[in-house]
Amino acid sequence: MAASDIQCDTRRSDLRKPLSPLSTSALNTRRPRAGLSKHKHRAGKICQDPPAPAQTTTRQSSISKPRPRLPKTKPDEVQELWAHVEAELYRAKMMSQEENRKRTRSGASGSKGKQKGTRAESAVPSASTSSFDLLASVGEEVESAPATVTSNGAASSKRIGPYNTNFRSSVLAPRGISFKLEQDFKSPWQHFESAAPKGDAASYYDGHYPGMKELWLDANEGFLGDVVQEYQYMHNTRCCEAEFAAYAKEHLVKCTKRYLPTDPQVTRLFRSVRMLELVSKPQEPTWKAPPIVQPAMHAETYDFDIRPDCSYWLSHAGFNPNYASLISLRVRLIELHGISCPYLFTEFKRDGKSTSTVENQLATVASLALLNRFHLRLDRIAKAASTWLKTKNPEEIKMYGITFEGIAYAVWCVTPEMTAESEWKGCSLTRVAHGNCTSRPDLRRLVGWINEIHRWGLTRHAQSCQDDIKLCLRDEGSDLEASELLEQLEDP
Repeated sequence: MAASDIQCDTRRSDLRKPLSPLSTSALNTRRPRAGLSKHKHRAGKICQDPPAPAQTTTRQSSISKPRPRLPKTKPDEVQELWAHVEAELYRAKMMSQEENRKRTRSGASGSKGKQKGTRAESAVPSASTSSFDLLASVGEEVESAPATVTSNGAASSKRIGPYNTNFRSSVLAPRGISFKLEQDFKSPWQHFESAAPKGDAASYYDGHYPGMKELWLDANEGFLGDVVQEYQYMHNTRCCEAEFAAYAKEHLVKCTKRYLPTDPQVTRLFRSVRMLELVSKPQEPTWKAPPIVQPAMHAETYDFDIRPDCSYWLSHAGFNPNYASLISLRVRLIELHGISCPYLFTEFKRDGKSTSTVENQLATVASLALLNRFHLRLDRIAKAASTWLKTKNPEEIKMYGITFEGIAYAVWCVTPEMTAESEWKGCSLTRVAHGNCTSRPDLRRLVGWINEIHRWGLTRHAQSCQDDIKLCLRDEGSDLEASELLEQLEDP
């Protein structure tokens, strides 16, 4: 037997021997370990640890019981719930400033505290509440927000907004804002009574209206195929609203160069400026909120403080520089950007489940812009002592809008409604076209509408606004020469 084997057997036999007990003196001379409690080392004696509590039975009993499983959810209910959550987040963001302004502090602290306590208790769901029931309860809570009555008889609700189901009946309808569906759809060239472009559409428009080649779209097969495939992909993969909006802003409702060109022949041309989520709160006297024209109807106050996803305005560089600084006396001029007289608004949503919401948002911002364009024409009528029908281009008092809901789109024309005395009594949003961005014929039709709306905005709309502004400034004691104000102006 080898020496290594003998040594290994000796070690194994030593391990099988019983351990010899330690002497008491040896234990007393050892230092206590750090972390041991003091009761274990008293008077040189070691106290036995107290017996550990019997937890085995409890642990086994808890393990033996089956854990409760979460109830299964339905994809449709979850999607609807998340849509409502997104709506609430957007509502809170848009209405926070309104709540701060309208909050009344005197004598309302006690009643508000009771309302909040009751609402918080009723909002706690039980264990058996399903996701659909929870969604329904949240929706009822939002829609049943307490309303107060103002001095003019209009009810005020802090939670009212385009997402509310009663927004049309309590905000838009009392102000005479309604929706219509065009029965006989026309092409954009029939609608505007203009000539269709020949050949390359983008080159055609750029040749007639230079300086904004990024604005125009071309309906060639390559462009249409790329857009159709991209929209189909976003639809199949259920992309979020931001994905749809970002792609449309890059390829359909595009932005032009905002700095002024150096060519003097192009500088004085009217230019289109695209703005994203522009803050333009109503303010007197050139940017008024639509008034209530149906006092018999239940109406809620709404300040029309909304940010359109995308809007197109005219650059004030197209106006005569001798009076460009004075146009703020007649129209809403955003001096920081040098823009005024909007003509097109677009709103985006992810899918078709929010049709009423995206239409309400468009109606809110388009009616605000149209009302103030209408007032500019009324001011011109008063200055010229003429009637509405005798003014130049009375049919040009309108706005346009495009709503995108996922792959679906709709084009809207917003026109004023007038009384027999030519006074404002609301406006109508007429759907003049609709289609699907995954269909080449529908997409080609949309490209035509976008190009023609821009052409109308840069020509007939811009010229009409300029004529009205010039005539109003002429009779306001301006120090400008009459020849400067009447440049290219033909009075009715």
